[in-house]
Amino acid sequence: MDTPANFRSQLYSFILAAIFAVITFALSISQTLLPLEQLLYDRLLRIQFDSANPDVVIVAMDEKSLQRYGPLPWSRQLHTQLINQLSKTQVKAIGYDVLFNKRKNSDDDALVEAVKNNGKIVFPVVIERVTQTGELIELMPFPELTQATNNLGLVHFELSSDNIARSSYLMAGLGEPYWRSFAVEVLDVANGEQKYELPIKGTGKQPSYDLTQIEQERLIYLPFKQNLHHFKRISFVDLVESDELLTQLTGKVVFVGVTATAARNADFLPVPVDRDGQIMPGVEINATLYEALDKSTHIQEISPIWNASILALFAFIFFNFLPHSLPRRSFYYGIIFSGLMLLLAWWLLHNQQSWFKVATLIVSLLLGYLIWIWRKMVANMNFFKSTVERLAVEMKYSMKLNNPADLKTKLKFLSHIELVENAAIEKFEFSPEWNEKELQNQLLSLQKEQSTKKEKKLFRKLIQLNKNSLIKKEATTYGVIEGRIKDLEEAIRQLNFLRRFVEQTMDRMSDAIVLSDTDGQIFYSNLVAQRYIPQLKSDSFTHLSQLLELMTLKDNQQWSHHLRSVLQDGVSSDLIAITNNGLDLKLSISLLDNVSGRDFIILNMTDVSAIKREQRRQLEMIDFISHDLRSPMTSILALLSRYKRAPENYDSAEMHTEIEKLTRSSLTLAEQFLMLSRTESNIDVATYPVELLSSIDNAMAIVMPQAASANITLEFDFMAYEDIWLNANQDLLERVIINLLSNAVKYSPEDSSVWISIEQTDSAVKLKVKDQGEGIKQEQMEAIFKPFTRMQKHEMAKVKGIGLGLRFVRAAMLRFGGKVAVESSIGEGSCFTLEFPNSILVQDETLGSV
Repeated sequence: MDTPANFRSQLYSFILAAIFAVITFALSISQTLLPLEQLLYDRLLRIQFDSANPDVVIVAMDEKSLQRYGPLPWSRQLHTQLINQLSKTQVKAIGYDVLFNKRKNSDDDALVEAVKNNGKIVFPVVIERVTQTGELIELMPFPELTQATNNLGLVHFELSSDNIARSSYLMAGLGEPYWRSFAVEVLDVANGEQKYELPIKGTGKQPSYDLTQIEQERLIYLPFKQNLHHFKRISFVDLVESDELLTQLTGKVVFVGVTATAARNADFLPVPVDRDGQIMPGVEINATLYEALDKSTHIQEISPIWNASILALFAFIFFNFLPHSLPRRSFYYGIIFSGLMLLLAWWLLHNQQSWFKVATLIVSLLLGYLIWIWRKMVANMNFFKSTVERLAVEMKYSMKLNNPADLKTKLKFLSHIELVENAAIEKFEFSPEWNEKELQNQLLSLQKEQSTKKEKKLFRKLIQLNKNSLIKKEATTYGVIEGRIKDLEEAIRQLNFLRRFVEQTMDRMSDAIVLSDTDGQIFYSNLVAQRYIPQLKSDSFTHLSQLLELMTLKDNQQWSHHLRSVLQDGVSSDLIAITNNGLDLKLSISLLDNVSGRDFIILNMTDVSAIKREQRRQLEMIDFISHDLRSPMTSILALLSRYKRAPENYDSAEMHTEIEKLTRSSLTLAEQFLMLSRTESNIDVATYPVELLSSIDNAMAIVMPQAASANITLEFDFMAYEDIWLNANQDLLERVIINLLSNAVKYSPEDSSVWISIEQTDSAVKLKVKDQGEGIKQEQMEAIFKPFTRMQKHEMAKVKGIGLGLRFVRAAMLRFGGKVAVESSIGEGSCFTLEFPNSILVQDETLGSV
């Protein structure tokens, strides 16, 4: 649906197109640009594809004949000889374009007789103005010749306002149009008994009968030929003095007339085609008119009202289309449209014999286009001006960098970060005459000599950024348009800087930021958000609902309630959610309202997974302290209470032994927990060369009493291995091995064995502890390394321990840069492997230096 602004724009375009259409119509109907239309008509007429006309022959009274018979007028005996020669051949008609208006001598009788014998000759009638009086008179052949001839036709061609003969009236005369054109009468004779009907109807206008003016009607335009040899020419003298050319006239229409430009009183007229100085003899013009009527190729002018209406329609279409085109293409559209109009006019002229006047339209298109361009330029200038002013106001109240500091301030900062000595700054004096290279050399001389490579690189970077503000640059003067463009470019540059600054700042924030509109369309997410939610990188992941589906709120809360609350009340909502990939996120949903009339939703997400893990550890510790660590103490108190009530029922030595056992159990639990806490904390643990075989020996010595009580054998072949030195912590390493051996003994049946072995590969040293216990189920493989976790079967069997041992083993191995793995099958026992990477192996030469 169109907005009011679009409707106004379309209405304005419609009105503008209508105005240009009316202007085009008025110019066309008033013939204001008729000279231009005539000029274009001439140019289009010259673009033709022509072939010679074999049916018409011109007997030319040319320069050759003038040389033979002398200057005109010639003796009428010569004309009699020519007519007698023409009578020897079967010509269709003869247009004798020579005026014999006065009788001269006895030769006229022979001329009359020859004309009478031929019977196919047409003589011209000419209207002339008397020089003395200025009145018009009709000049005709003398009476005897008039009676002898077959027909008479008026020779009168209409000259346009630029004195070029383009047209002819088929009917004309003094006072009334009673004479038919000379070419029409020739065509009538050529048609034989069938009378030629004029192709154009008369206007029916009442004649004036005023003998002082020529009445004319039935105007046509002549299709002049560019080809000089369109009509075959035979010299007058050749035909008179020889019969050889007579055969070429059989069945032809012959026009006789003057073609020599040097002849006195020669009838030559300027014509639209470009040949022989753009003039044409009257006899050829008559032949052209005859051909046009005979072949119906005469040209008619399109009705002025229709011509003007069509041009107005084309102008309306073009100017209604112009505002919807790109400015850089509108010029080419105008050229193409004008070219199409010219092509249409040419096609109508040569194929439909219609003169379509399009020059007015082309001029209208040109003027209209210039006006349109001018209005566009004014509008663009106003837009530039308002945009620059608006941007200037926005930049004034937005974040921007301070003006560059002076040199002393810059050097003071470099001194503050210890890149320059204060003493060097006090001695430094800046000269405005320095060029850029000299300034750089002087600044580099201030650098500390003891600077590291990184410090030198930083110093060069800082002075490279800052020295540009110290070099004076000549101000450049711009014109009005160039100045506006430069102002706009500067404003855009500042906005682009601000945009990049904000985007890069948000990308470097530690929190994830996601922005969406109130339709739920996500249009920005920073790098942290894309790391938390990788789907945000996809182009198809664009809606807020898609993002919320990947996160589950704590306590199964609904997103809809919180989003609705934020949009309704504008109050931020703080939530805890878990993503599909297991991240604990703290979310803050807030509303950014009325930014240029629009509201936006901001999602701020912080990864609190580490905090949540620490909270869970604390809860586990509290549960441990409240239960496992407190249980031995409770047992001791209960034992002492019973002893106080009935001391005679207890043996003192047995009671002391029980109390010592419970106390050592509490101490062991506390030590395990403290050791695990130290290992998983960020506290640095000292590492140094530790001999692995010695650590195994110490661990076996500690676990040996536990194994002996169950008749379990610890087997390890010390002699099979050479010393292996690791960069580790001996206390942690021995505790790791003790925990594995203790677990192996604890979960092994009596009278069994626990095997210890070492395997060395290209990448690591592996320590393996294998028992003959019941094995571990596949689904419990990962759970056994979590704190406070034991196999369920052994929990039921009341195997003592709280499950901290293997968690400690994993944590310690991570500290060493290694890892722990387990292989187990039900009923076949378990094998735990400690893998120490070769990177922590200590070589012999290193030990020697230590």
